[in-house]
Amino acid sequence: MDSFYQQLTGFTDISQIIDERFYRPVPDDWYVSVVDVRGSTQAIEAGNYRDVNFIGAAAITAHLHWVAPNLPFIFGGDGAVVLVTASMREATLDVLQSLCYHARESFGLELHAGLVPIKTLRQMGKDLQIAKYLPGDNIIQAMLKGGGSTLAENLVKTRPEFRCEPRRVLSKTDIFTGLTCRWQPIPSGKGVTLSVLIQPHNEVDDTVLVKVIRNLEQILGGSFAAANPVRMTDARYHSFLHNLKRQLNVSDIRWDSTFFRTLYELLLTAPLFNLKCFRFIPGVQNYFDKIPLHCDFKKYDDTLRMVLDCSHSEYQAIEGYLQTEQRAGKINFGIHVSDAAQMTCYVESMDDGGHLHFIDGSDGGYALAAKKLKQTLLSPLEA
Repeated sequence: MDSFYQQLTGFTDISQIIDERFYRPVPDDWYVSVVDVRGSTQAIEAGNYRDVNFIGAAAITAHLHWVAPNLPFIFGGDGAVVLVTASMREATLDVLQSLCYHARESFGLELHAGLVPIKTLRQMGKDLQIAKYLPGDNIIQAMLKGGGSTLAENLVKTRPEFRCEPRRVLSKTDIFTGLTCRWQPIPSGKGVTLSVLIQPHNEVDDTVLVKVIRNLEQILGGSFAAANPVRMTDARYHSFLHNLKRQLNVSDIRWDSTFFRTLYELLLTAPLFNLKCFRFIPGVQNYFDKIPLHCDFKKYDDTLRMVLDCSHSEYQAIEGYLQTEQRAGKINFGIHVSDAAQMTCYVESMDDGGHLHFIDGSDGGYALAAKKLKQTLLSPLEA
């Protein structure tokens, strides 16, 4: 990956999520790679939220595997944005075309996917700046601001010249390699799982979100860590047969060593995790314990995105506070309530930094929160 991103100074305090000191302009010759599931709300309402989440996560993991590791990205539930350099353009197009093809063939989902030059975004009046959030050892999350990522998404959704067409360049096994969805939805430990999207009414006024973050932390007992929705003590693996069916859906069926290795892994992991046998294997125990730190349950890309585990009273306090700020004209927000978190995993290794876990509300939380946010933006006086 280009040294520009690697050399950025990161921050560890979530209240610094929009602190100007940590942001730098993304180079002009980079691109924003955008993937969005078309009709995601309808697909979710039809019960296909796991497929939508899976494709949103695949938009990231296919880039990491076939374009370059350690790319900056933001997972949005029903899609993603990934930043790539000019030298990665052709490999990125191969990934986008293949993902569009396999999403349609394997899941019946149509995608808007394409590349937007950073230079184009700036010519259209928006900037794109990036920072690095460091929630734990060897763990990096990109944060984006300046309006550029939002504009890139809109361009890919609305302008055909920025989109690519489905084409089978990479195989199904290739495009979904390393990505799994083997954990059952993780039930809320406190009672409510909130998917929350918050946008400042004035996108150039950073002070508003600083205040919002601090007040939300107070409501949550002083720290977002206590609201991490991934509580592994309550996590359960799906059955072997369930996971096998899922694996077959995202793989080209070949009776080769890869297939039998995957079959062995599936046979092993269900009892390993559900019967807590991993406690006798230090490396697996460390992986299990560190999963919550490797989760992207809070992020920023012109919109503050969070999946939070809350009590009913905390939920009511959060919603009441956000409504007050919205009526004051300071923010717009969308919120969706469920009782569990959905986790989609990308595992290259069990070492720290070797695995990623993409988090959303169990029934399409981000997408349904986004629907409410859009309704607010269209009818602010009725919100």
